[in-house]
Amino acid sequence: MDFKDLVKFRRSCRSFEPTAVSEEQLDAILDAGQWAPSPMNLQPWEFIVVSDPEMKKRIRQVGEEARQQVIDGGGPGWAKKYSMAFLDQAPVLIVVVSDPSKGGLGGFFGQSQGAMQAACACVQNIMLAAADQGLGSLWFTFFNPESARAILGVPVEKEVVAVVPVGRPQQTPEAPPRKAPRAHLDRYAAAK
Repeated sequence: MDFKDLVKFRRSCRSFEPTAVSEEQLDAILDAGQWAPSPMNLQPWEFIVVSDPEMKKRIRQVGEEARQQVIDGGGPGWAKKYSMAFLDQAPVLIVVVSDPSKGGLGGFFGQSQGAMQAACACVQNIMLAAADQGLGSLWFTFFNPESARAILGVPVEKEVVAVVPVGRPQQTPEAPPRKAPRAHLDRYAAAK
């Protein structure tokens, strides 16, 4: 698929068929993630591939607890209706973990997010690779990272960046509207 078409074809998928993701598909998806750019090519990410139904259920519970926390805290009304069933449905969840100590030289300039930014580029590559294979995915962050860390056994010095459910979509979601790019010439100019 042409890259421009691929970028527009990729959608956030929240309903999956039970069809398994093949080992070849998973390898291609993880390989695409591995090729993301990172400061000083430190590649600060690692992956946890979750297919065990019990572990997926535990990840869903972490999401449900976060949803309840948002509801109890007076968060947006849509949170009450937000179903996390896709975490059980998706054949595989790819958890992206980042090592903040591998953020490049930004720390010298007060830029402490280099590793997180690189991990986010990695997530984007994963999702584009899934779309290229006709698979759906979702950039899922509706969870308490500390709770996710505990159930996944992630060391305290690393960060859980995202959970990416991957699988064959039940339907092709509609494309959400996009605004025109906001670009500035030479310097930032406040809107008038």
